[in-house]
Parts: sequence; structure tokens; C-alpha cells
Amino acid sequence: MLFSFLDLVLFTGIVQGIFLIFSLQFIFRKNRVANRILTVIIGLATFIFAGKMALFQITVEWIWRPALLSDCSIYLFGPLLYMYFRALVFKESPKNILTFKHCIPSLLLFLFFCWTLTLTMEEYTMMTYSIGMQITYLIMELTGLISLIVYTTLSYKIMQKIKKSEKYFSVYESKITRYMQFILIGFCIIILFWAFGIFRTYIMHSYDSYIIYKLVWISMSTFLFIVGYFSFTQPEVIRLPVEKMSSKKDRLNKKEIEEITNKLQFLIAEKQIYMRSDLSLKILAKKVDTSANNLSWLLNSVYGKTFYEFINEYRVKAFLEKVKEGEHKKQTILGIAMDAGFNSKSTFNKSFKMMMNDTPSRYIEKNFS
Repeated sequence: MLFSFLDLVLFTGIVQGIFLIFSLQFIFRKNRVANRILTVIIGLATFIFAGKMALFQITVEWIWRPALLSDCSIYLFGPLLYMYFRALVFKESPKNILTFKHCIPSLLLFLFFCWTLTLTMEEYTMMTYSIGMQITYLIMELTGLISLIVYTTLSYKIMQKIKKSEKYFSVYESKITRYMQFILIGFCIIILFWAFGIFRTYIMHSYDSYIIYKLVWISMSTFLFIVGYFSFTQPEVIRLPVEKMSSKKDRLNKKEIEEITNKLQFLIAEKQIYMRSDLSLKILAKKVDTSANNLSWLLNSVYGKTFYEFINEYRVKAFLEKVKEGEHKKQTILGIAMDAGFNSKSTFNKSFKMMMNDTPSRYIEKNFS
């Protein structure tokens, strides 16, 4: 059994996919919905890799059937990408995002697969070269390509909403947008390869095995590496302070949310209340004329954070501003952290690591030495 370059790429994708699927079960506990969707995406890609590799390497006649079944999932990547971004940003449940209409193309392809079960391999192969079947394949591929373009565009708009959100800190925004950008780049590569393959096959009538559809599987493998790298190096990007979309009744109405938010922003921007080391949810709630429960709900629903996450991110930002001004040359790192409002070294280090993905000392050494 000889292995070609494509076989090695597919095998690498399978191993990478299995590793990511298992690894994702033990990390990223803050947004389990998004992680489950990401697991499904990677699982589908791995299933496709395994189907294609089996088709190329195993000569048993029946193997083409499960290999063809794996193609049915290709239409799901676009909707799943969109669903993943929505769950990642807004923490929505999949049942509120992915309705039946999103699954229609995959369902139709599955029905086509069921129809092929009535044919022998010889009958199916002969039919493949007929004009009618070529037109059918072209419609299938164009439908899949257009679907992927539409959902990638919708996902891109979600990323743009994050960039325009005034609730983000610049350092935090750069992390989440970078993560989403690389995922979108992976899908754009797939779109380009797929479009090029369609052009070569149905317009130029060129059937070079590496210039047509096989490029889709190579680019999909690249996508897995992109997701794998950023999933493990940027784990804090799974919770975002963007307004949550929910069908449930809000605890506060729109006017109350606006009033509390305005008071909160005033206390943060003008009074720098986060620098109070004794600041608590109860104290802050009293300052904005609401209950602790109402304030906690607002921080979770509007900003996607707990009270301490919300306050400590401002403290980290204040710490960074002091470092930029050269305060680290005059006093200790812990002293600057205390001035920013932190009351313990462990809390500061944990908050800094969560936000900057680095320790304070290493960050200062790399950026301000």
C-alpha cells in the first residue's frame, strides 16, 4: 500500500482532528456550547478525511459508499461556522440558531446518497460520466460553494460587530478578532480552492487530481491546524462582552439598562472606582442606584462577565497604562498592581494572565525592556 502526498495530508488531518476533539473536552469550560459546536466541526472534517483516505487506499468495492456519505456533511460547515461564532459571542443555544432550513442542502445530498444505495459501483461509475449527472454534480458543488460564502460572510459580520463594540478594551479586542480572523481565513482558503476546482473541472474540463476537489481537503486540514493552534494558545477568547441575544424576558427593561450602564460608565471613566481595593458588587450596586442582583444580571447579560472579571479588566488596563508611563522603573510590579486596585498578588496574576495570555513580568520584559 503506497501513500501519496495527499494521503499524508489527510492522515495528518485525521490525527490532528482526533487530538483536538479529545483535548477540547478538558479545557475552555467557560463556553461549553461554543466548544461543543467546534467539536462537531472538527469531527465532521475528520470524518471527511477518513472517508477520502479510505476511498483512495482501500480497494474493497463497498468502501465508496461510506466515502460518498462523508460528502453529505460538507454543506454543514458554513452553518456550523456561523453557529459557532454566534455561540462564541452571544452564548446562544444551537437550537436558537440552526433551524431546519440551514440543513436542507445536506439533507438533499443525503437523499441522493440513499438513492445511490440502489446502484452497483459499476452502474454508479457509468452514470457519473453522463451529461445529466455532470450537471447534477455542478449544481451540488455550486450550492455548497454559495452556501459556504454566505455563511462565511455572516460570520465576518459578527466579527465586525465586535470591532465596533465600544465595550471592548483594545488588548482584549485584538485577541478575539485575531482568533476569528484566522478561522475566517481558513474558510476563505477552502472557498478559493473549491471555486478553482469547479472552474477547472466544469469549465476547463481539466481533471488534474491535485488542482480540483482534492485542494478542498488539503485546505480543510490547514483549517484544523489554524483552529488547533489558536484554541490552545488563546483560550481566554471564549467569553466576550457583547450584548447577548436571548428570547427570555430580561430582568431589566431597556431604559433601566441604559440608566445603569450610563452611571456605571461614569463611575468607571470619571471616578475610576475600580481602583478601590475594597470595591464589591454591593458597593458598586449602591453607587448606580440598583440592587446587587440587578447589577450582576446586567454585567452577565450585557457585558458577558462576572463582577470581578468586569472590574479586574479595568484594573489590568490601568496597570498597563502605568507601565507605559514607566512606573515599573520606579516601583515593583505588585506595587503598581495595588495602585490599580488589586488587593492580592494571586488575583492580579490570574487576571493579567487571563487577559494578556502572559505573566506580568514576561509581558513587561518583552514590551518595555
